[in-house]
Amino acid sequence: MHSVEQALAAIGRAEPEVAEDARAAWESLTGGDGPESVTQWRLQQFCWDELNRAWMSDGQGRWRVATALSALLDGLGMQRYAGIARSDTTRQILFTGDQAPDRGRTVVRRAMQRSGIEPPDTELLTWGAIMGTAEAQAREAVADRLELAVAVGDLQPGTRGWRDLQAEITLNVLLSPRMDLSGEALYDQILDERLDDWIRGPRSTTRGGLLAPLETSLRENVDPGMAAPARALLRPLDWLLTEIGDGLALTAAGYLPPRTVSRALDELGWRDELIGPANREVDAYPVLVLRETAQRLGLCRRRASRLTLTPSGRAALADGRTLWQAVAAGLVGPEHSALAVAWEVVLAVLAPGDVVGEEDVRTLVQAVITESGWRVAGRRTPSESDTSALFFAVLRELRWMELVEESGALLDRQLRARAGAADLFRAALRHRVLHRDIVPF
Repeated sequence: MHSVEQALAAIGRAEPEVAEDARAAWESLTGGDGPESVTQWRLQQFCWDELNRAWMSDGQGRWRVATALSALLDGLGMQRYAGIARSDTTRQILFTGDQAPDRGRTVVRRAMQRSGIEPPDTELLTWGAIMGTAEAQAREAVADRLELAVAVGDLQPGTRGWRDLQAEITLNVLLSPRMDLSGEALYDQILDERLDDWIRGPRSTTRGGLLAPLETSLRENVDPGMAAPARALLRPLDWLLTEIGDGLALTAAGYLPPRTVSRALDELGWRDELIGPANREVDAYPVLVLRETAQRLGLCRRRASRLTLTPSGRAALADGRTLWQAVAAGLVGPEHSALAVAWEVVLAVLAPGDVVGEEDVRTLVQAVITESGWRVAGRRTPSESDTSALFFAVLRELRWMELVEESGALLDRQLRARAGAADLFRAALRHRVLHRDIVPF
């Protein structure tokens, strides 16, 4: 194999301008390191992403750089990589980015997925759009292992079951103890980094003080325990999923039928919560909230005039542990929003299992949302009524899932996690750390 300088010299004797483009591309691709630093992951990132984002040229100019790089890779005996650099996929990406940037990003994403070496999201982790050092290094380590599996033919993208094998390889890389990390796994490093960023992120000192005491407990996975207690903890949701079963006809206005509403109030013991008779969902607030919560959690959905279980809902109905895990995964959700922050605050306060004042929790929600820099319409700072609405949106779901106990007078209401719910809240927060959307501040 020729050295880089020898290969560049050979190109330069025939085409000096090509050699100049190839040298610039090589420096950007490797940072001045040797051929051993080139991987398929790095090459695809350079050709399909960096060239479009960072090189001040049009599609034709970027394609010229990619083909120059392919000539250098050929000269180094790296024909497989050279083929990627000058492939129709690379050409399409570099020209599409000029014509339609959004479509260009879609083409890049699909090309990375088709290559088979794009590390997939798993139940352990959703890769962040913005990554810390440990996560970025782990992602590249997974990509390198996937490349090896593709190269030797163990992983064949597009064949039956290949995505399951891809996920299995990913989990193996993330969970295997490593000598260079003193026996820790890459996943441990990512979790430490994510927790540190989540707890000690910028802006809100109130948030950091609230979350810091949970750091140790959130390092450990939370097991849902036996199926029966897990199902019993989520009694209202389990009742609704059972009622929906193979599908439930809705009213013309899209609400639960009166007979279902009446059964819910009687069988869940909520009749006394209402003033006067109620057999319509719109008049039975607890039932309305429960149904909306089940839909938000992805357990059921409306199809035409029927309410049906999703695949997740059917799995949750069949197994109490799966129901528990689905709720833990969906309580906060991955979104970057003020409502998600309110969920984080409320669950963090309730997770230790202590009795807390409702007004104190509401005040914490307001402080954290305000300090974190959220704004409402007109770019004004959120008012007390704005943040209170978010707090009560969280509280109403917890109340009618029967995950929180309330006591005391109306103006001195006290809250506490129901027995068994604290573990669920910790699991929800841990899921938030590992699967949330990460955006730059």
